Amino acid sequence: MSKVDIQKIKKNLEKMDGKITMIGDGFVDEVWEIVDARKSPTDYTLYEQMSRFGQRIVDTGSGGIGLELVKKRSTFGGLTGNIGYCAARLGADTTIVGVFGKPEVDPNFEEVAQLCNVVSVDAPSITHVFEFNDGKILMSHMESVLNINWDKIVKVAGLEKMKSLIHDSDIIGVGYWSVLPHFDDILENVSKILPEDGKKRRFFFDFADLQKKDMDSLKTTLELLKKLSEKAPMTLSLNEHEAAVIFGLFGETLDDLGKPLQVKLDEVRIKLGLDELVVHDPHFGAAACADEEPAFVSATFCTNVVRSAGAGDNFNGGYIAAKLAGLNITQRLHVANATVGHFIRTGVFPTVEDMIKRMDSSED
Repeated sequence: MSKVDIQKIKKNLEKMDGKITMIGDGFVDEVWEIVDARKSPTDYTLYEQMSRFGQRIVDTGSGGIGLELVKKRSTFGGLTGNIGYCAARLGADTTIVGVFGKPEVDPNFEEVAQLCNVVSVDAPSITHVFEFNDGKILMSHMESVLNINWDKIVKVAGLEKMKSLIHDSDIIGVGYWSVLPHFDDILENVSKILPEDGKKRRFFFDFADLQKKDMDSLKTTLELLKKLSEKAPMTLSLNEHEAAVIFGLFGETLDDLGKPLQVKLDEVRIKLGLDELVVHDPHFGAAACADEEPAFVSATFCTNVVRSAGAGDNFNGGYIAAKLAGLNITQRLHVANATVGHFIRTGVFPTVEDMIKRMDSSED
């Protein structure tokens, strides 16, 4: 970590000034592990690799399959909950607007409500998460999230309250795109109430699973982002699967053949018409921004993942907290890598001290 000033990062995060508002979803994650074989009530093995579990299903063919589940945890989830709480743990003044409980905040969001201002318009949706050492399967009951639209938000929260939140915000996140049928409508209405007061507000987005919508929807939203970027600069963050799709739209591949990844990233960013484009996977974080040189920072690959659901959100929460703290592009990537690195190894959203220790450590 000799290339990054850890003390500067710590100092900037500790004196962070500004506000983040995350708008959109709200999930309770019911997290399970799948039993491979059981010898006794206390002696059993789990499916640790997604590929091995997938092969079990394939081998079953057209017959049935019986599986035993072991409950791992129940917790809050989604873009708003995970990114909002992560940024708040790192010191950001954060508000989340979405579906977190009705009439009271769901018990799973109580720890979020202790750090974030929570504006809930309905009960949360439920996601069943099946965790493996190398990934996760998420299956969601989407009713509450599917019904989120701007009119519902305004009806419950009030237009003046939403105007006040947007007015006070420095970073405004909306998402996930893939689970919000009314994403474009919400974004357009938020843009309409952006005050023209000279304040440099920023939008942040995470698309999530691009396969849940068709390519026409994706292209429509990308055009909308480009159009609305005239009102406020936009940051789009992608995991490696999402980035492969976006890169493919412009005839690029997510590798360093021919030119470094960060150079490709900057070229795609320009073609998208966005201010900032970020890509992350278990091995690296990369970013390109209009007023900075593109950057690539390697991450220490984790071979013993404790918690995978919410990993990408922790990367993003660390990144936007670092953005709010005024850190440069390379420093932001170091913070994001260290934030998710701590989370997947411990299962805990890090504080600044936790993240700094992770950044200063070479342990796996």
